[in-house]
Amino acid sequence: MLSSITTPFGHNTPTLHRISADYCPSQENQTHTLKMTQDPRVLLQKADKALSGASGGFSWFGGRAEKYESAADLYTQAANAFRVQKMNKEAGQAFEKAASIQTQSLNEPDDAANNLQEAFKVYRKTDPEDAARVLSSAIQHYVLRGNLRRAATQQQYLAELYEVELGDMKKALEAYEKAADWFEGDNAEALANKHYLKVADLAALESDYYKAITNYERIGRSSINNHLMKWSVKDYLLKAGICHLATKDLVETNRALESYRELDPSFGSTREHQLLVDLTQAVEGGDQEGFADKLFQFDQLSKLDKWKTTLLLRIKNNIEEAEEDFS
Repeated sequence: MLSSITTPFGHNTPTLHRISADYCPSQENQTHTLKMTQDPRVLLQKADKALSGASGGFSWFGGRAEKYESAADLYTQAANAFRVQKMNKEAGQAFEKAASIQTQSLNEPDDAANNLQEAFKVYRKTDPEDAARVLSSAIQHYVLRGNLRRAATQQQYLAELYEVELGDMKKALEAYEKAADWFEGDNAEALANKHYLKVADLAALESDYYKAITNYERIGRSSINNHLMKWSVKDYLLKAGICHLATKDLVETNRALESYRELDPSFGSTREHQLLVDLTQAVEGGDQEGFADKLFQFDQLSKLDKWKTTLLLRIKNNIEEAEEDFS
């Protein structure tokens, strides 16, 4: 822009101000180049080209490993760029391509497993079946490496995926049980019990009452001498007792209550124990009203959660069915 200055001779002479230091003629080109390098499709094309160069024909100058490294790195960059743009399917596929190179061409299984974990994260919400597939592969790697703790943690995520996103309770139950076994094998008792409890809860909802009972009782036994866990024992035994009632085997239910009193002498004086005794008597007498009344009284002081309500409703229905059969 033009402005004027006063010369020593008193005349105003126009002069050209220096262009602002903020502006650089090459700045637009630099910004354009940066955008291009962050464009996931451009990165993907570069990765494809690098992979083609690494795997094609004879290499006169060697360096094939470096080319594979470059391709894997570019696929990872592309995956992260896709992730930023919330293009989860494309991000997952790019992570998988990077993992494939690291497994097949670079002998870098740890890096490959990490990329498969990243693929799982981006697939999880939009492509849960793909998420399960890639995480299963990563878990297998950790098992082969003897890293049980990491395998167990990832197995927990797989179980949650089956339960929540895919709604496959059978596979979720199997995955939780495997995670629990691996945590136990790594001497992580608290984490193992947390997942055995999940196994028990799901097994009961799936009407596999004996599996549920086995797991509730094992958690109860392992918790009885643990100062942090012993206060939860009465709830584990209550759940186990409810499952016994659901089996319709009242003889075994009474035996179980006796064994619970032996396991935990304080259990006999709890409201949970009294509820089980009252419900067993109501079932034996075919007393639906009495059954409902005892539940109502218990619920006034200790709210029954959704799991307990579901199981107890089944037991109440069993009483009704038994009455209909008798009549």
